[in-house]
Amino acid sequence: MPYDLEIKLLKLTRNRERVPLNELAEELHVHPNSLMDQITVLHENALVDTSNDFIELDATKRMLLADHLIRNGRDPEKVSRSFKWQEFEDFVASLFIENGYRIFKHLVFKSKAGRREIDLLAWNDSFILAIDCKHWSRRLSPSRVQTAASAQTERTKLLAERPEVLAKHGLKLTEMRHILSMIVTLAEPQQRIIDGVPIVPIMKLPSFLYGVSPVDETLRMIPIKAQFRQSKLV
Repeated sequence: MPYDLEIKLLKLTRNRERVPLNELAEELHVHPNSLMDQITVLHENALVDTSNDFIELDATKRMLLADHLIRNGRDPEKVSRSFKWQEFEDFVASLFIENGYRIFKHLVFKSKAGRREIDLLAWNDSFILAIDCKHWSRRLSPSRVQTAASAQTERTKLLAERPEVLAKHGLKLTEMRHILSMIVTLAEPQQRIIDGVPIVPIMKLPSFLYGVSPVDETLRMIPIKAQFRQSKLV
């Protein structure tokens, strides 16, 4: 579509859900009537809502529109600049909640290797997931993803050595359990699994959660220490 209409919509709805048609047209330097066909197509594809002379995008619609743009060849870097980092992380958290997981955001803990942070910890009766939310602002090179996967595995291993930290945040560790380290991205990765760490694009997260198995041998399940021990780390 001309005028970079979708990118402009993403930028204008970063801090609000409704944009007047006249304001959108003014930003694009076109007459409002010239935008109606494009907006109608977006509405018919459930990518925006319309109400009177307003275009509406809530958090879900913004992510759907971003996914649509990237799938249709738009530069992920350009798309991602329309999002705030916190917005991306909050949307990831909401998807886990909608799929029956409990969550804890920004889990900071001390380890033998120093202070570490997990962006999002999510768990249900079958899984404990340590998630790194990667709102990457550039195309995903294999080396960049490899580095991120290795770093997340290291953080997850260190967390698995602190069962008391997990228990403090509501996890019941009455039997030996494991943590799956994973990364959620905005753009589609070239590889889906790196060294046992799944790399999941955000719009495919619900289907991943539905289909993932705790006995999948392609995934690296990191065992949690079986015995609690007193520690000066907090």
